[in-house]
Amino acid sequence: MKKPVIIVLAIAALAAVVAYLFLGASRNGQSALQLSGTVETREIQVGSKVGGRVRAVLVEEGQQVKTGAILVRFDVDELLAQREQLRGRVAEAEAQAARLQAGYRPEEIQQAEAATRRELASLQQLQHGPRPEEIAQALADYEAAKADASNAASVFARVDKLTTSGDVSAQAHDDARSRRDQLSGRAESARQRLVLLRAGTRSEEIRAAEQRYRSAQAAEQMMHKGYRKEEVAEASARLTQAKAQLTEMEVRVAESEVVAPTEARVEVVSVRPGDLVPASRAVVTLLEASQLWVKVYVPEPELGRIAVGQSASVQVDSFPGQHFAGAIQQISDRGEFLPRNIQTREDRSHQVFGVKVRLDNSTGLLKSGMAATVQLQVQK
Repeated sequence: MKKPVIIVLAIAALAAVVAYLFLGASRNGQSALQLSGTVETREIQVGSKVGGRVRAVLVEEGQQVKTGAILVRFDVDELLAQREQLRGRVAEAEAQAARLQAGYRPEEIQQAEAATRRELASLQQLQHGPRPEEIAQALADYEAAKADASNAASVFARVDKLTTSGDVSAQAHDDARSRRDQLSGRAESARQRLVLLRAGTRSEEIRAAEQRYRSAQAAEQMMHKGYRKEEVAEASARLTQAKAQLTEMEVRVAESEVVAPTEARVEVVSVRPGDLVPASRAVVTLLEASQLWVKVYVPEPELGRIAVGQSASVQVDSFPGQHFAGAIQQISDRGEFLPRNIQTREDRSHQVFGVKVRLDNSTGLLKSGMAATVQLQVQK
């Protein structure tokens, strides 16, 4: 008789506990919503925008890497050579722009001023014509040259007679004739100079001198004003263009090293040293361990009882009995697995909305792919 009584009492006690829990939950107006899903993590595909031949692979699959760690390095010797050429072009453009902005040097301006004065003096000399003293000097030179030529002609005449009689050698005869011709030519040159001085400067010579003076004057003014604004702007534009090309090349050279954008674990390395890789192809797959979540699907009738930021408790099969904290990070705005015709409430229960539950993986125990059970405390 005692054993049945004990069983009855135990059943009554259990019923009392269940009733208490049920009443407590009812008083709180809450119930548990249990959903199943899979732990997922953010996958990062990294590669190079330039590609090329792989020089070195610096990580292995399964390795943990820090932010900025070099994963793969490409051979870019050709790009490095082009970068040096562009650096030289930038330096040249900088020097050209600086020279134009600074204007002409004082020495260049002084040379231009001296050239203007020289051309002005030459023009004035031509405009004024020869001085009387110059004409008198030319006349005197001509008279002296004419006398020398006449004397040389007389000497040659005597030598010529003596040569016929055989009293003078042929060499003496040739020397006398050569001197006669030389002094005769000098006298003619002096006569021509005297004629030019007496005639004065020709108008075409004055016009040519005026043109040279105006050219020298314009060059001097240009020196004082400096370079034109258009030339300075053009040099500045060339410098900007050269710098932009260098920046572009620096970016391409930087792409020779594939780096980890964040702390993660290497999942897949798809290249080896010596491989030729096209541009923009992923060479390493990373899993960002700090970005873990569980994707579950909540029936449409239950959607109004959950909200973003709501806490959740997550369990995985790998660690039975252990609870991991989580929170709802996102609720999809679009339903899934929708039937063609929704006519009853039972039909609406088949419409679900994806819910993303962010996990706290500070312990490092959770991994992508684990089966998970998510429990949400929701309002009835």
